[in-house]
Amino acid sequence: HRSAPVGGSTTAVGPPNEAMPDLPANPSSSVSSGLVAAQRLADSGSSQLAENVTRALVVGGLGLAYIATSTALIAYNKYLINLDRFPFSVPLVLIHAVFCSCLSSVLFLVKPSLFPSLTDPENKVDVDRGLIFKGALPIALLFSGQLVLSNTAYLHSSVAFLQMMKEANLALVYTFSLAAALERFNWRSAWLLVAVLAATTMTIHGELHFSSTGFMFQGTSQLFESTKIVLQAMLLSSHGRKLDALAYVLLVMPLCAIILSAMLLVLVYVWPNMHLMTPTMADLITWWPHLLVNAVVAFALNVVVALFVKHSSAVSFILAGILKDAMIVLSGVMFLSEVISIMQGVGFALQLAFILVYTLMKTFPAKFEHGIPQGIVAVLLGDALAPKKLPTLAAPTLGKDYGALEEATSTVKDHEKGQSSKAVY
Repeated sequence: HRSAPVGGSTTAVGPPNEAMPDLPANPSSSVSSGLVAAQRLADSGSSQLAENVTRALVVGGLGLAYIATSTALIAYNKYLINLDRFPFSVPLVLIHAVFCSCLSSVLFLVKPSLFPSLTDPENKVDVDRGLIFKGALPIALLFSGQLVLSNTAYLHSSVAFLQMMKEANLALVYTFSLAAALERFNWRSAWLLVAVLAATTMTIHGELHFSSTGFMFQGTSQLFESTKIVLQAMLLSSHGRKLDALAYVLLVMPLCAIILSAMLLVLVYVWPNMHLMTPTMADLITWWPHLLVNAVVAFALNVVVALFVKHSSAVSFILAGILKDAMIVLSGVMFLSEVISIMQGVGFALQLAFILVYTLMKTFPAKFEHGIPQGIVAVLLGDALAPKKLPTLAAPTLGKDYGALEEATSTVKDHEKGQSSKAVY
């Protein structure tokens, strides 16, 4: 028998020293607390949903802007580089270089946070004499040659054909990277690049208005560009000097302007050339409104690329790059009245498919360890939906890549920090 203590509470019956759990003094307060917690959870979910929607809209908008400005610049250059308009590639590129140099300097003063390679303590690159003369200057020399030659090719070949030729850069850069010991040989990569070259051969063979002069100018331009990419990897990226897109413009474009100015003086006073013509003052006065708008588009493209790299994922950038290439060819057909053959269309589709697989494979090597189909599913739909092969069939881990879309094919960690290995012009 146990007696009730004073106060009316009862003594628990049970094993010695076992305490009853505390009960809420007021059950309604527990219900209120639960409702408050549920409301907070709902508010948090709504806030997260709104944030995700906003981010998706921003990334989607920047992706569309990237595709639009890239396509617009190339189509505009093709429009201007015409014997009846402004067929002067060296002055055109020089105007771009001077304009981009001036506006990037102003932008650096107004918004230095857009240049993390030069302002962010964690990612800051020391700009010294070695960086300028051993890194930026050789790159600027190759960049200038690339831009002059590729724009000169517009006098002889269509935008669609030249863009299809550019897709072969991936194989050129891989070959040069092997020669420079920046890349290790991998059979899977090699077979994909052989497939890209085969598809490129289809696009060249199917060209209805083939120009050997345009082919030579474009091919030489691609050699300049591929060498520039590999040299950039050797001189900058491999030494930890990774420049974002706008910092690249700020450092390289002024050097390009100096090189192109010297080239223009040589063409005017020393070695006039029928392929690299120079304008008269009347040409500049007649076309200066178009030249100004064209230069604005060129600079806008670099700004859009910098923002898109900063806010997008690697997959988003890769897919946008593929869509950009397709839109460039489509714009040539739709707006410039260019004609492509069925063989070219099939070859170009195969080019884009093989390049997409190669770029995803180099960006996410771990996801492709069990094969290409499994890797594609893992990247696009998630690891849970990707079928697995036996571990004995796993492919070796892939090496670094210095190919087309190299902004996206750097490591995902660097990409999320907003790094970019080169500016897109």
